[in-house]
Amino acid sequence: MKKWWLIAYDIREPKRLRKVAKLLEGYGRRLQYSLFRVRVTNRDLQKIRWEMSKRIEANDSILYIGLSERDIETIQKTNAKTNWPDAEVFFQIL
Repeated sequence: MKKWWLIAYDIREPKRLRKVAKLLEGYGRRLQYSLFRVRVTNRDLQKIRWEMSKRIEANDSILYIGLSERDIETIQKTNAKTNWPDAEVFFQIL
């Protein structure tokens, strides 16, 4: 079962920052400069955490915030381009 997560980071070095951002772009959408939203299973989240641990150092920090469906309903945005819960994109190979 997939769940929404906010992932925020503070990376001290630009090269590591780009690597972390590129990794997260493969899983979700950037909301702000160092804030991503992802909708993943628990297994995928563990994979993200493992991949992040290979890219960061002791002076970097990452925050993982799990969101319930109730939390999603209370999110308010200003000047945003899309609604929060995007419909999942499904691809069909013919």
